[in-house]
Amino acid sequence: MTKLTRPTPADDATMVVAPKSGRARAEADRRRIFEGLRDAIAAGTFGRSGRLPTERALAEQFATNRNTIRKALDDLAALGLIERHVGRGTFVADDAAPGDSGAPDYPLTELLEARLLFEPHLAALVVERATDEDFALMEAYLAELRGAKSWAEFKEAKYCLHLMIVRSAGNSFLTAMFEQIIESRRRAMWGRPGDHPAPIAEVREVAASVNGAIVAALRAGEVERARELIRRYLLDVLSTTSQS
Repeated sequence: MTKLTRPTPADDATMVVAPKSGRARAEADRRRIFEGLRDAIAAGTFGRSGRLPTERALAEQFATNRNTIRKALDDLAALGLIERHVGRGTFVADDAAPGDSGAPDYPLTELLEARLLFEPHLAALVVERATDEDFALMEAYLAELRGAKSWAEFKEAKYCLHLMIVRSAGNSFLTAMFEQIIESRRRAMWGRPGDHPAPIAEVREVAASVNGAIVAALRAGEVERARELIRRYLLDVLSTTSQS
């Protein structure tokens, strides 16, 4: 059986562990498992069309429950990276390869324009529906953003933070749509270092400050301020992208 190795907090001082309670822990585990299996598939760990370990084995390996494993596998199946056959097991999809999920990749400018149309307006729903655990996860992802040592870590922390904000609005359709936006960006950057003309420390600090202000406004129930901060953030990213 193929054995995956994932870093523990002791192995990686930059890793931030989300609060160990309820939904927050399940969400953090789901993300960790999804990323571990996705990266293993991309690296060819299981081979083309190879079989993945059983749910029980994965649960033991990742120190979580089988329900969380199933949800992570659901995410991989939705991207076309795995196929599940009753009575046989779970296999790497025949056409699974880095950047190849069967779904289209959209230009970043178009994705940002789409986000501008709905994301600022989610502020009211987040203020109304977000739980303490939701905000705890946002803070955990902010900490990861502040501590990112590479462009890959930086981008992943941003993806997870923004996705957590959308999920806390409690609208499954918008969550599914935003998950596709994030996966489109992940596929576009898969296997590439994510170079940027500015030093990572400079970009990281600006992003942490802006996103921290958004989370603080949401937690404080300041709908209009949060809406404007989200809109301004997306406009700034769109402007930078259009000029590059």
